Amino acid sequence: AAAAAGARHGPAPPHAFAMPPAEFGAAARYEQYSRKEVASIEAELKDWFLQRRFGMERNMSIKKALDGSNFSGLSMANASAPDADRALWSDLVQGKPELEDTLSANARQMKAEMYTKMFRDATDLDHACRVPGSQYLQCVQSNFKDTAKNRQMKCMSSFGGFDACRKGVLQQQAQALESALVKQDIADRRAKALFERRAILLDARAA
Repeated sequence: AAAAAGARHGPAPPHAFAMPPAEFGAAARYEQYSRKEVASIEAELKDWFLQRRFGMERNMSIKKALDGSNFSGLSMANASAPDADRALWSDLVQGKPELEDTLSANARQMKAEMYTKMFRDATDLDHACRVPGSQYLQCVQSNFKDTAKNRQMKCMSSFGGFDACRKGVLQQQAQALESALVKQDIADRRAKALFERRAILLDARAA
């Protein structure tokens, strides 16, 4: 009986200590959580990087193709376009297409035709400014023999509609650009925060 009692109350067998202490269990859980968070952060950073990289390459490819064909957007950023075309395009976008009195009648007619062709090539039938722009340029072309003063009086109302339309298009482009920059800034700020969080987690695991 004494031996039996000694067996019951003696030292515990080694397997009794198989369960880790509470502190070790918490550390293991944190390590597991940390690994998962780092993996999630790295996946999101990879997506951010790929989106920025693909977006940059896409935009550069489009601009190269447009520049190579002498296309110029509303910002007139294509410096390789011929000076004469840049001047005409500037008049169409932000100036006023007009025919100088110093030009001969044939030169005024040719310039009016160049304005009209450039405008029609740059706008499709669904473009918001296609109709008012065509109306104004048609007025200019129809009255190329007049003096600039008389022609301006005849075409004043049609130019007002065209000018209001293109100002609206420029405003829409500016708003779209601002919105895109805001979205990009938000994504970049989040990426920066993720980089910093990742560094903290890795430092904690290495400690």
